[in-house]
Amino acid sequence: MEQNKVVGLNKETHAKTKISTVRPFSHIGNEHMLPVVVHEFVVAGAEFPVVFVKDPSGERFQPVALLGLAAQQNLLIKDDKWDALYIPRVIRNYPLVLVQDAPGSDRLIVAIDETSERVNEAEGFALFNDDGSESEFLTTRKQQMAEFVEYSQITHTFTEKLKSLDLIKEQVLTLTINGEKRNINGIHMVDDQKLNELSDEAFLELRKQGYLTAIYAHLMSLQHTQQLVQKLAALEEAAKAS
Repeated sequence: MEQNKVVGLNKETHAKTKISTVRPFSHIGNEHMLPVVVHEFVVAGAEFPVVFVKDPSGERFQPVALLGLAAQQNLLIKDDKWDALYIPRVIRNYPLVLVQDAPGSDRLIVAIDETSERVNEAEGFALFNDDGSESEFLTTRKQQMAEFVEYSQITHTFTEKLKSLDLIKEQVLTLTINGEKRNINGIHMVDDQKLNELSDEAFLELRKQGYLTAIYAHLMSLQHTQQLVQKLAALEEAAKAS
């Protein structure tokens, strides 16, 4: 498989570049989880389990929408189509991405993954107008990406608050798939018992910060794990039958 070739967007180099709408989810075909921001908990949590995972450093918690029950297993993409109503923000703008201007830099620049099958000069949405100015398509996507960065910072503040109150616990999910028990590790969630044991003062602070809605949306979203179990069971049954 060809490595991603992500290069900074340039109005000369990419003057004729277009983004097609062909197979818009092929780049996440093997992703079993996608990062979400706290602003998405209610809408994403209405369709997927929203859980927390630890980042590689083990210091920070990242909320994610669970799309599969094992690594490289995406149960939400069916025949190249996204099998849900809500499309998480993190995948909406690809093959446009934000990257660091230089290693260690805080400045982010807009880049494009030139290996994407959607990048071409024949069809799709143009990135630049004939006069070299940014197209409306590009402007809108840049705004969405900037918003996602801002929302990610707010989400980090949210998870740090939960962590400081010791509200995030690790939970092994034990699921029964076609009669066989399987454990899903590395999942963290809000400890609802500790949440209920918070002092009135701490609980009120969470309410004032607007965090309670997100917390309850996360806890209610866990019921959707069963839908993933059903999708996987159906797939495995179909594989056996074929």
